[in-house]
Amino acid sequence: EELGVNHVPDIECNSYGTPLLDSVFAQVQEQATYDIITYINADILLLKDFPQAIEQVCQHLDTFLITGRRWNLDLSNPIEFQSPTWEDTLSQQVNQSGCLGAHDAKDYFIFPKNLFPSIPKFAVGRGYWDTWMVTTAAMKGYPIVDASEVVMAVHQNHSYGHLMGGKNEAHMGKEAQQNKTIGNVQAQGTIADSTRQLKPWHDHDSPRVSVIIIRRLSDVGNREQGTGNSGQEFRERVSKNYFGKRSIVGKNNSAIVERAVDSVLAQNYSDYEIIVVDGAGNQGTENREQEVGSREQGVGSREQGVGSRQRSPLAPLNKGGTGINKGGTGSRNLSKGGIVIKGGCVRVAWPTANRKWGALCDRGLEMAQGEFVIFLDSDSVLLPDALEKQVAAFDRESSTLDLLLSGWQVVEGEKITQVTPWQDLPDLEDLHIWKLEKLWQPLRQSNSMFRRSRLDLVGGFNTELNQDAAMVEIILNLVFLRGSRALWLPEATCSYFGQRNTIPEQFIPVAEDMKEVIDSIFKQPTVKGWMQKLKARAYRFE
Repeated sequence: EELGVNHVPDIECNSYGTPLLDSVFAQVQEQATYDIITYINADILLLKDFPQAIEQVCQHLDTFLITGRRWNLDLSNPIEFQSPTWEDTLSQQVNQSGCLGAHDAKDYFIFPKNLFPSIPKFAVGRGYWDTWMVTTAAMKGYPIVDASEVVMAVHQNHSYGHLMGGKNEAHMGKEAQQNKTIGNVQAQGTIADSTRQLKPWHDHDSPRVSVIIIRRLSDVGNREQGTGNSGQEFRERVSKNYFGKRSIVGKNNSAIVERAVDSVLAQNYSDYEIIVVDGAGNQGTENREQEVGSREQGVGSREQGVGSRQRSPLAPLNKGGTGINKGGTGSRNLSKGGIVIKGGCVRVAWPTANRKWGALCDRGLEMAQGEFVIFLDSDSVLLPDALEKQVAAFDRESSTLDLLLSGWQVVEGEKITQVTPWQDLPDLEDLHIWKLEKLWQPLRQSNSMFRRSRLDLVGGFNTELNQDAAMVEIILNLVFLRGSRALWLPEATCSYFGQRNTIPEQFIPVAEDMKEVIDSIFKQPTVKGWMQKLKARAYRFE
């Protein structure tokens, strides 16, 4: 009575004493006053974004199954629920040290009453029954809504001392196998199988992809001799060639930048922005940006495209093939391969005194608005269908994919060599610090697309590391420490001009960079105690 909760005591159990979900669902739906049913595991904490998400979905759909990823968190102190700031405090804890749950871990389901009028006699808290929920909804054609990007569901980490055999027994033991058998569970049935994705309101009018091209100080002189390299000359050149096309952040000299920008403008995919960060300009050390040209000179407008930029918060996901749906309300007007928007212009930004690669990338992130981010390297270009295939890969996995790596090709004169890094490091979901030496070579800046919110989660790049080290460090931080999910797109998405040296040819500087990466990783607050005990192993390069 104090909490306003109805207790249902007479739940049927199996021979092990585990409650059966068919009994739970039947009694709850019979007693429920309202039309929406919510199943939540007892170790999950929910915030005010949970009912808000349900309300948004109900405004657009009559039939649905909502689920989403969770955040795993160690909680050693009681939560002061009487405090008006308890939700903010918990959110801060998650952002500082939470770890994303696996894409097959489903701790809550929301659906209209009687959408599942009966379910098999599943044992609660054991594997496979949650898979049945997703596969059954898919088989019946119900929209499956992924609320991961809107709902912060916090899982309180705990032991499995209550169960003989521990966690493995819960997920794969006898009762789990019984669940699999009685439910005839064959398919995966993960959150990645969602057909709709609930998105934050602020994303609706933003481009899906931010391409960041960075003009580095090291590029000037050895590649720009005779072309003029002052900040003013660079801006004038960009203004002349690209005004009216929205840009991202680049790290190339002006001639090289033009080649990189051209490769973006030639994309089959149109929902992107381009920003240019001038790390080689001579505009002093202040952190500022300048728009090139007058806004009134833009050609085209937001209203003139093939569709309005306004999107529903409930975005449909294209699950088929490698293409992406360009129709409907998410399209943009293209002119000569570039985006044409009234008020759009090339934005040139100067970083602070730190001109290292990570600092330049962070400067670009401050300006970027896309759901996904790619950093285009100075000696590379995107292949024409790169963005289309990368975004399609993200959509196939709903919100469960946080980082996508791909292959690349090396162009040396007329010779083109295909590089297939997934053959050396096939399982990115099992990435950890002890695979550091294997991770170094498969990574290139231009072959990686990030979910923007994950970069924000870790505070961007380590601005003190060298370029390759900063890239390796942030990926380890995301995957190894924060639970981000990474996959390969097993084909080339970019071309590099000239072969980079391999690790044996640069062993000493690379070894020094590796040590700095390891030092940085083990300083993170998200490093578990068991990881610290194995720290010495990480320094053994084999």
